Amino acid sequence: MNTKRILLGGLAAGLVMNVMDAVANGAVLGARYRACGEQGLLLKDPRTPFYVIWIVTIFAIGIGLAYLYAAARPRLGGGPKTAIAVALVVGFAWGFPANFATASWSPLGLFMPFVWAVAAGLEAMVGALVAGALYRERE
Repeated sequence: MNTKRILLGGLAAGLVMNVMDAVANGAVLGARYRACGEQGLLLKDPRTPFYVIWIVTIFAIGIGLAYLYAAARPRLGGGPKTAIAVALVVGFAWGFPANFATASWSPLGLFMPFVWAVAAGLEAMVGALVAGALYRERE
């Protein structure tokens, strides 16, 4: 495996995924976050340094996608088909369980967890495709 290309692809994937996440949470859900804060369903301000940790976590997921793509490549072959296979596994693991539980048990309703789950899946898909496009084996 080419560690430098994993880091390059992972950081590029993380950047794209963070932008997509900002659109999902800002443009699509921003008004709902404010309304939920006013209703007491969500805190108005996070109790942790949430934004920094969230952004770093998304970059870590991007690097993880790049690593998994590089690891799967010898068995599944290079290219978008392998990137999509990796993304389906990561996107499901990232987006479904916690959001299914939130949709089932929280007073937030179904829309926010649905958007979070779909965003996670789409971000994983695009992130894996970016990471896969930038990955090259060592010569």
